[in-house]
Amino acid sequence: MSEARNTERVMRMSEGFSWEGASDAPYKEEGTHFRDVRRVNLAGMLGEQAAFHLRYFEIKAGGYTSKEHHEHVHVIFVVRGEGDILLGEKWQPLKFGDVAYVPPGMTHQMRNDFREPFGFLCVVDAVRDKPVVEGESEFDSICGE
Repeated sequence: MSEARNTERVMRMSEGFSWEGASDAPYKEEGTHFRDVRRVNLAGMLGEQAAFHLRYFEIKAGGYTSKEHHEHVHVIFVVRGEGDILLGEKWQPLKFGDVAYVPPGMTHQMRNDFREPFGFLCVVDAVRDKPVVEGESEFDSICGE
């Protein structure tokens, strides 16, 4: 959506965690450092005047995000399924309703070792630094890639 949308609105969610007025966007540029991640931009990237971006990410069973670090903060709120988050060097489980705070500079990654999709809302600053991917994921060797 390229039109300015700096007006009030309600985006209704429908089945499959889709929202009217929002479409899937690429998670990142192509690569082998992530697998089966869906991204939907919900606020801040649709022409609004906002100091933050709100995105929905969904990881399919067996999928994972890139292992990365950056100087901006992430706040993650789990809204579907369960998964794990790497914070520094420690994996921690996440389930519906959990909130994770990723401080500046911390290595992090999300994964889904479960059968159901793992979905979460992610809030970041609108103006932020570019993530530094930390090489290929440890899952690439596990998954045979």
